[in-house]
Amino acid sequence: MHNFVRWIEIDLDAITYNFSQIRQLVPEQVKILSVVKADAYGHGGVEISKALEEAGTDMFAVTTVEEGVELVNHGIRQPILVFAPMLPDQAETILEKGLVPTIDNVESLDALADFSKKMGKEARFHLKVETGMGRTGILPEEISSFMERLMEYPQVFMEGIYSHLATAMMKDKSYSQKQLNLFLHILKEIKKEKNVPLAHIANSAAVLDMPEAYLNMVRVGTLLYGQYPSSHVARRIDLKDPWQAKGRIISVKKLTPGQSVGYGRDYMVRKPMEVGVVPIGYADGFGVLPHTRPAKVYDLVKSTAKIFSHLAGAVLANYMICEEKRLPVVGRIGMQMSMIDITGHKIKAGTEVKIPLRRTTSGARIPRIFLKNGKISHIRTLP
Repeated sequence: MHNFVRWIEIDLDAITYNFSQIRQLVPEQVKILSVVKADAYGHGGVEISKALEEAGTDMFAVTTVEEGVELVNHGIRQPILVFAPMLPDQAETILEKGLVPTIDNVESLDALADFSKKMGKEARFHLKVETGMGRTGILPEEISSFMERLMEYPQVFMEGIYSHLATAMMKDKSYSQKQLNLFLHILKEIKKEKNVPLAHIANSAAVLDMPEAYLNMVRVGTLLYGQYPSSHVARRIDLKDPWQAKGRIISVKKLTPGQSVGYGRDYMVRKPMEVGVVPIGYADGFGVLPHTRPAKVYDLVKSTAKIFSHLAGAVLANYMICEEKRLPVVGRIGMQMSMIDITGHKIKAGTEVKIPLRRTTSGARIPRIFLKNGKISHIRTLP
């Protein structure tokens, strides 16, 4: 038992079930790289990685060196690819911890080779190639000179080459196919000079819709956590949701007409009501709506519609579920407290509620309770 007032339950059996579904879909000879970046999409990087390692994943991927170091320090043995291209001053840490860096320029290659020689360790890396994501990766026209430099370093091993699909989650796969074709061309040219054991470009969406992109390794993230990348991809596998945020009502208040709820008096009481206070707010990720800068009119319209639907209660943070009843959030969401309308439901302080909390923006300090076979196997709390 525990006495938390807000927490997140993570079903490890659901995670391993989802992995098994992916493993059955992907041919046996194709390796699976499990993406556990961003604290395993908010689920708990160390605990999820241990479960996936036991389930049989071939490799892991994180975004930063620090994430990789954390996994190594907690006993993860499978190789860990770091997505963020290595900076020269990170080479020593990467080699010490046995991480697999992403390299996309000659300067970083030189640094890796230099520290490899100083430390007497063979270095390995994956070459990231830019094929249309517009983010990281070596440009196709720079690869020739990069390969020439690599030939000077016999102690540095190019274990893999990869790229990232920008639109695989969309209905129209033409751009993804264009990226794949470019990547295959680059791979063919590189293999004329050097053998590359691993090649990967398929993400979760491509795993479902583009089997021609499997090559000899696929990268899965979103699918592991029980979600499809978009509404446009094929539902080719069954998924289980491992995530449930919960809390407890810490206070119940009876209010009368003319009173208000929360900051700014945004919500005015028009008839007698009861509100329940739940200790979760925007500091925990509740009510946080990710927003990107619109690139064109269509994006602006889509973004505006999303905001209006948020206000209308069509998305997360406008309700909580208590005793199987969907109860609306009233008043402005606070930093660590939110109020729900419990009028007429005879709900007392201490009653448990389910909270629709976005995974990747959820606060890391919210306790994670990991379940296995329906029982608590581990509890993670941060100081």
